[in-house]
Amino acid sequence: MEALPPVYVCGAEYLALCDSLCKVPKRASMVHSLIKAYSLLDHMRLVKPKVASLEEMASFHTDAYLQHLQKVSEEGDDDHPESVEYGLGYDCPATEGVFDYAAAVGGATITAAQCLMDGKCKVAINWPGGWHHAKKDEASGFCYLNDAVLGILHLRRKFDRILYIDLDLHHGDGVEDAFSFTSKVMTVSLHKFSPGFFPGTGDVTDVGLGKGRYYSVNVPLQDGVRDEKYYQICETRNPAPGPCRQPGHNLAWMSKKFFTKYGPDYVLEITPSCRPDRNEPHRVQEILSTIKGNLKHVT
Repeated sequence: MEALPPVYVCGAEYLALCDSLCKVPKRASMVHSLIKAYSLLDHMRLVKPKVASLEEMASFHTDAYLQHLQKVSEEGDDDHPESVEYGLGYDCPATEGVFDYAAAVGGATITAAQCLMDGKCKVAINWPGGWHHAKKDEASGFCYLNDAVLGILHLRRKFDRILYIDLDLHHGDGVEDAFSFTSKVMTVSLHKFSPGFFPGTGDVTDVGLGKGRYYSVNVPLQDGVRDEKYYQICETRNPAPGPCRQPGHNLAWMSKKFFTKYGPDYVLEITPSCRPDRNEPHRVQEILSTIKGNLKHVT
């Protein structure tokens, strides 16, 4: 039986909305162009995303926050006196149309989740998604809506337990906070953790609360972690099942539209820096041993 191709949630209107986010302008189209340049579209099934309804967004976010975000988005009001309490400001400016963007990203992740639930695929991808810092009543770290949480809540309609793995440089604090009291969702985050680095959470001792104790797994890392060490951490049976796979050698060509963005080398491979690896082997082993001990309490 032939395997189902991965679903890629994408559409022209969706890309245009994501491109408008001032903190990462045109990144969505840049990623899509890269996927197209590698002929990966031939191996995926494109699915047009739906837009998240207010009711769907309110499955996590508060009505007050959503109403305020919608209000300032319609008016393009970046100086509203109440915006500060909702996390809107420097990192998350209240630009015109930002509510439509948030609803689009949230809807795309829900669309991906629904494809999994319907058995249409084993892998569903929303490349412009993953805004893991947003809280239920607060924007944070460029994140206005936590689409990851919305996707997990949607998956929970069918699946009893969910494993969320976050490989972003920053701690997935918004997702962890959302499920810190439940054993139904395990969150695993590998991230940089050092004084003054955003968001400042995600130490190995942060393990969840109440019924969710030990269902929050954090792997705090320092600067300079080498590929081999990162793969070793990922491929360890703990903290979570499933390896992080090493990509093969990258092709040295890009689509013409964004070609200049890949200078000066014009390849995807990242030239190793001289930055020292501050992840001492004994500390990494200590972290993994702590996590392994914690997971003995997980049923």
